[in-house]
Amino acid sequence: MSVRIPVREPPTSVPGDRVGLPESVLADLGVGLGDRVVVEGAHRIVAPVVAVDDGKRAVFLAERLRRTAGLEPGDTATVAASDLPVASSVTLRLRQSVDLERSEDAIRRRLDRRVVAVGDEVEVTRLGGALTLRFDVRGVTPSSPAVVGAETEITVAADGGPDVVAESPGDGAGDAFVPTATFGRLRDAVATRFDAAETFDSAGSPTLGLLLSGPRGSGKTTLVEAVASATDATLVRVSAARLRGERAGDQTDRLDRVVEAVPEGEPTVVLLDDLEALGADDGAGSALADRLRSTVDELRAGDRTVVIGATTDPSGVPSALRRGGRFDRELDVEPLTTAERATALESLCEGAPLAMDVDFEAVAARLNGYVFADLAVLADAALERAVRREGRTAIRMADFDAALDDVEPSGLREVTVEFPAVGWDEVGGLDAAKRELVRAVYWPLEYADRFAEMGIEPPSGVLLYGPPGTGKTLLARAAASLSDANFIPVNGPELLDKYVGASEQAVRDLFATARENAPAVIFFDEVDAISPKRRGDDTGAGERVVSQLLTELDGLEPLTDVAVIAATNRPDTIDEALLRPGRIEKAVETPLPGRDARREVLEIHAREMPIAAGVDLDPLADRTAGYSGGDIAALVREAGLLAIEDAIVDDGPAVEATVGRDHFERALDETSPSTRDGRGAADQPGE
Repeated sequence: MSVRIPVREPPTSVPGDRVGLPESVLADLGVGLGDRVVVEGAHRIVAPVVAVDDGKRAVFLAERLRRTAGLEPGDTATVAASDLPVASSVTLRLRQSVDLERSEDAIRRRLDRRVVAVGDEVEVTRLGGALTLRFDVRGVTPSSPAVVGAETEITVAADGGPDVVAESPGDGAGDAFVPTATFGRLRDAVATRFDAAETFDSAGSPTLGLLLSGPRGSGKTTLVEAVASATDATLVRVSAARLRGERAGDQTDRLDRVVEAVPEGEPTVVLLDDLEALGADDGAGSALADRLRSTVDELRAGDRTVVIGATTDPSGVPSALRRGGRFDRELDVEPLTTAERATALESLCEGAPLAMDVDFEAVAARLNGYVFADLAVLADAALERAVRREGRTAIRMADFDAALDDVEPSGLREVTVEFPAVGWDEVGGLDAAKRELVRAVYWPLEYADRFAEMGIEPPSGVLLYGPPGTGKTLLARAAASLSDANFIPVNGPELLDKYVGASEQAVRDLFATARENAPAVIFFDEVDAISPKRRGDDTGAGERVVSQLLTELDGLEPLTDVAVIAATNRPDTIDEALLRPGRIEKAVETPLPGRDARREVLEIHAREMPIAAGVDLDPLADRTAGYSGGDIAALVREAGLLAIEDAIVDDGPAVEATVGRDHFERALDETSPSTRDGRGAADQPGE
């Protein structure tokens, strides 16, 4: 027996995986509490039943069950007792050539408690509805029809390919798709090619090739999937990395199937993923590169086809593919904006309990350089801390703060990155240098629109020069902290030593990393070591490094949201070409501090120190002429050590140490200026 009754929203007493029915309907159907019933709308679902007593003759379904059954509140559904078995396995046939990584959860959610039979059509949406996967039910065990349960194994087979079991979600951003600026540019290029196909065909260019590059985890594959869905195009995908592990004959067969999978005359996006696995020209993958090159030629010989190659390293893609007629254009995945990161975090945390103090925009503002995969890891780490703290509880802002200490941007793991918390109040004196750094570093990052309105380019770099210990590194850290930028310190000699024979590549990689993780501040300490003056008798290594630096600073690829600060004690040894406008154009001296600056530096370093009453820092400032900021820090530290020494009496218990006037007097006797200029100034009677 069956009944037809309206569908209604369930009361809170009905669990999300149960069907609610009033006692009268239960009696009509002859089923008891806990028995399973079939609810039929656009599709049939099976679930245990619970009683609902609110006087209405209806079937009460939670949103997830309604979505699976294809029902909405107010629709009429057929309800009957169920004797259908639970399937031990279900085999689906994928009707498109789409990679199924990160799709298992979406497939299982769509089929949970649904009745399936051989020949049924199944649609699964991903990326917030931007991507639709279409399947046919190929087999049901032990019999058809049956109900898909938690223990049912779901297997997917692609047309013409081997069976593939859908895997668990990987490292990508999953369903947390955010329409970014790169998505808009890619969608517009693809849509224009499809919408004006006849115009492009008459011009002799019916197809398009694009090379999409971006760091690992930045969502390149997800972008292409979403673009194909947004343009109603068939998506065909193959991975060069997976092909590398196959025999030559299997590689040829797989690539032949890619060409055959392109429907003639229909909009099609072909994704050739992981192209960096091919290696450079004449590398280990050269045979596969040749075969892939011919495949691209075959794909470009058709019409209404866009071929997109995805890579993390464009320099690793053979040059034969990076030319007109194959990959005509190249597009970089732009770093996520603060708003995009906030939207992605909110989407990733959609199903998690959140405390009222969580501010996604505030968290996103601290995530410069994070890609989609990093955001997923961060959200997971925050949830883990919340659960570990008290069991299943809400994520708090403090959980995100703690997770930030453990999760760093994946693109910055191979370089030293700091997140300095140095304020201007920790830098004594140097007002002129502070002003230039604010203009060259903070303003371009904070007020980029003002520079655009004025029609001028921001300064491309600043050189800090002066004696050792005058605060050049401290200034650079403070400038990065002021602008919330990633701080990438580079020591000139270490760069050369680490990449012996490949220093130019090291410089390229450094700037590429900074661009991918912008906003960033690159700080070259001892820059004279990697940019010496070029001479006619040079062996070539130094000249190539300088040339590479010049190319990165004012080459074809702009340094958007990347500031360069260099420091040296020997400005006269730096190649003049590096210091002209458009490169490191601002030279700012960091001189030995004057009397007022020394007083300020003394106060900064003695700020946290227990100073005895009666200690006057003004006479100390007068008597430290010629001292650098580093020398003054050493002086204050020595005074503190002397106070500790005096507080320890005959190896007995330590008493409270206080720094008095005599400690500073003794420290003055034991320290002296470290620079030649400082020693000369200290000999003078005063300033």
